[in-house]
Amino acid sequence: MLRPDFKRTLRLFRHVFSWRARRELRRRPGHFSIKTRREIRGLIALPFAQLRHLKHLKHIAKPHPAAAMILVTSAVIGWTMMDAEPVGADASRVVQAAEQNRPVPPPMVEDSAMHLHGRVAMLLQIAMLQDANNRLKDVKSYTATFEKQERIDSELSDEQSIQIKLQHEPLNVYMKWEKGGDIGREILFPVAEDDPRLLVQLTKFGGRLPALKLEPSSTLAMSEARYPITMAGVKELTGMTLEIRQRDIKLGERVQVEMRDDRTFSSRPVYAYTVKYANSKESEQYRKCILYIDKQLMIPVYSRNYTWPELVADADPNNLDATTLIESYSYRDIKLKADLEKIEFARSNPEYKFR
Repeated sequence: MLRPDFKRTLRLFRHVFSWRARRELRRRPGHFSIKTRREIRGLIALPFAQLRHLKHLKHIAKPHPAAAMILVTSAVIGWTMMDAEPVGADASRVVQAAEQNRPVPPPMVEDSAMHLHGRVAMLLQIAMLQDANNRLKDVKSYTATFEKQERIDSELSDEQSIQIKLQHEPLNVYMKWEKGGDIGREILFPVAEDDPRLLVQLTKFGGRLPALKLEPSSTLAMSEARYPITMAGVKELTGMTLEIRQRDIKLGERVQVEMRDDRTFSSRPVYAYTVKYANSKESEQYRKCILYIDKQLMIPVYSRNYTWPELVADADPNNLDATTLIESYSYRDIKLKADLEKIEFARSNPEYKFR
């Protein structure tokens, strides 16, 4: 037997709320006004477990298909606003947390792996990326193990493991290669507060060569990277992915989206998203994209993208993913810091080998 307030919410949603949500989805996919967000929070104030009863509502007038879609989508988007509490927890605390603009993780659903497809999965990914973007705005600096592999000039590089220290404002980046590429190489950006160039210390000739000072977007600086140093870090990865997904949602059935919540990365639980495009007209560069969002940090930690086989000379139809990888980036052992010391981004740091 359904609770009376659940029935009332369904009727309210069908007759009052749905028109606003449908209009906003049609005009600005992936975006909701403050007023609509408040109504969404009112909807998700119900115990989440009751959504499973939707299929039993034969005695309630059948809702408009679009309204039903918005109902599920709104509940899904609401996960990024909710506290990690048992199913059926008091909703007033959820609403209060959202009103205080306090980022909160999705709810814990007991003993069930989540597997979503299509527009709902896309909207949930957009909501999580928007939440991650907001979270990262409050992060001053962090350290991590950054792993990357990129296809540059048709050649796929070796897998590289790099220790990274990054400060957001002002942007400061330090990297040191530990595996793959030029092991021991160090990079510092910027050289100094009054010098916006990139400082590179190579390990050739025993590291006795003086450090190079390069413009971040120069040909030499970009010879082994797909993106300039100014786009390094999780925040840039999040923003770039969010921008692409907000464009993708307009493609409708021409893009396939899947989300699973039973995956792990670096022994940590993640939300795993897979996006596949119908053809190169919808996405000139990417054929397939995989993104992992850490369940505890609620930020992207893994991004792996594949291109179209016609753009790769040695593409193998029988081993498509392995031969069409265009870029892979991941972050392990992320340690969010309140503030890294200035010496961590100084050429004079005694632990660094800049000459």
